[in-house]
Amino acid sequence: MTTALDEMPPAMRSPRLRSIISREFHRLLLAVSSPAQQESRPDGFLRVQWHVVERPEPIHIRLEGHVYNTSPLRVSDVRLRVVERDSAAHEVGEAWGWVFGDVPAGGSAYFAIPLQTAADSYDVVVVSFDPVAREAP
Repeated sequence: MTTALDEMPPAMRSPRLRSIISREFHRLLLAVSSPAQQESRPDGFLRVQWHVVERPEPIHIRLEGHVYNTSPLRVSDVRLRVVERDSAAHEVGEAWGWVFGDVPAGGSAYFAIPLQTAADSYDVVVVSFDPVAREAP
């Protein structure tokens, strides 16, 4: 019986190359098998849409996404809290982060929050923000 490894050219059979290919395959598999997008329930006029990303060094796992602002106000200093939960929905950790820059009226802004470990589910909520100015629609 032949395997896929037997079919590879000798240069492709090195343990180092196989390790790299295996690592990249597993990272791709994790990215494909994790949920593409999650959305928190809207709290007032700010809505959070996010997904979990696994990257190489220095930060392995992070939650990134956008905060959407449906109000006529530009807001700033948007603070987010992430609750990490296990399969029984028990809290197993938390992380805090900020949205980068202001969130314009009717617009969105990006955020990325480093996580310690991967959890089964996450709750992401806006904890605080500062209104800056009323903007034209």
